[in-house]
Amino acid sequence: MRITGVMVQYYFTCKRELWFFSRGLNFDFENEDMLIGRLIHGESYERDWKEVFLGDVKLDVVKRQGKLVVIEVKKSSKLEGPAKWQLKYYLYLLRNAGVEAKGIISYPREGRRERIALTEEDVETLEKALKGIERVISLESPPLAKKKPYCRRCAYRDFCWV
Repeated sequence: MRITGVMVQYYFTCKRELWFFSRGLNFDFENEDMLIGRLIHGESYERDWKEVFLGDVKLDVVKRQGKLVVIEVKKSSKLEGPAKWQLKYYLYLLRNAGVEAKGIISYPREGRRERIALTEEDVETLEKALKGIERVISLESPPLAKKKPYCRRCAYRDFCWV
């Protein structure tokens, strides 16, 4: 199985969520947060929109500003740390393909953007995380549920807290 950016984000957010996602259990598409996220995604950068696929990995927006720039569009900064790792994973994949790129996380509703770079330390962390992802998705059953502040709004909440 190819590891996607969403899987990297879930690894840093919730390993149980990662396990469900790896099994093809799809989002609650009526989840209000998911609907808002898709709307923001569709309205942001329409003029510059250039989705790029790297196998199973989809980059939201790719632009040229001297150097290649990968922009990851997010609804909010509530999961800022995991979102950064998702974008760093994209930069890592491009770097491994011989393409140097810069990254930006965009939070259109908050009116802010953050530049993201990939360091050698990040590469080490990502490589450990990729092994961790493989370990989680190879489990026979999901990791135990752990209550986190964002569980209430998670699209997978019914799998953990019913």
